[in-house]
Amino acid sequence: MTHAASSESDFFHNKVAVVTGGAQGIGAAIARRLLVRGATVYILDQACVETESDEAVSMECDVTSEQSVRESFDLIAEKSRRIDIVCANAGTVPEWTATENIDLDTWNRVFSVNSTGLMLTIKHSVSLFHQGSGAIIVTGSMNSWRGDPNIAAYVASKHSALGIVRSAALDLGSRGIRVNGVGPGPIATEALIRRMADRASLTGLSASEALEDLAKGTALHRLATVEDVVNTITFLASDSSAGITGQMIPVDCGAF
Repeated sequence: MTHAASSESDFFHNKVAVVTGGAQGIGAAIARRLLVRGATVYILDQACVETESDEAVSMECDVTSEQSVRESFDLIAEKSRRIDIVCANAGTVPEWTATENIDLDTWNRVFSVNSTGLMLTIKHSVSLFHQGSGAIIVTGSMNSWRGDPNIAAYVASKHSALGIVRSAALDLGSRGIRVNGVGPGPIATEALIRRMADRASLTGLSASEALEDLAKGTALHRLATVEDVVNTITFLASDSSAGITGQMIPVDCGAF
């Protein structure tokens, strides 16, 4: 990742941001955007990644372990003394399964990342925010309010994420910390394309055909992009959204 010089490079100047699940996919795109906009970014993920900027620090962190999360934020506190932005993005999607075939170990693993990991991230970040300011942005899903017959564990965990956003916003508002989320619809990431290819025997559709079907079902007749999601997260992290908290904003091109 490079810290590019641009007219936008001071947007988050002197801000310190943390991105969980920041090594790949949407998380990596969030980290890149914050770097370009001038922030120092701590990238927390299961494995470290190479960075090409002094303003990007990659740290190994397992969000399902309270000790790991606590140690990561303790180390951030030693290096930066404070944080301004937390993007709680780490998440996992299980394989499709019918309700009667739900595996309890899989259920618990999904919740340990998507729900418990989110709670731990917020819990251990709070003390690092300056009094009177701060933004926490959660990567939820359209499944934070919609069901799905094939991934009940994911849906339930993302409903939990919405509850955490609303509850934390009420609790932390008196400190000036805003808590919001984004609810992406299907995004044509490599991970989604792989999942759709794996499901071809069940759906009868190739990955490209399945993506086309999803796009036709949106108001804008296209799928949302990673850039669409990152644009919304950037807005929620900035002072432009100073009056917004406790919200989960859909970024799904109108997939009602």
